[in-house]
Amino acid sequence: MAIIQKKSLEKKDKVKLEINSEVMSKVREYCKWADVDDIGFFFEESAQFVFSKDKKWKEHLKSNKA
Repeated sequence: MAIIQKKSLEKKDKVKLEINSEVMSKVREYCKWADVDDIGFFFEESAQFVFSKDKKWKEHLKSNKA
């Protein structure tokens, strides 16, 4: 089962980015395999995954709340 799955549409901000063409090729291949038709969704879910796993990021957020 794919880690990233389809999700309902929400308000989105547009971004422009440049990434390594080999990485982009893998992203397209993954999205095709996972039946994800919005590459932006892939990057959104990937970012959420990083945010959920990065302990130092969580510590940073916690210290800024204080």
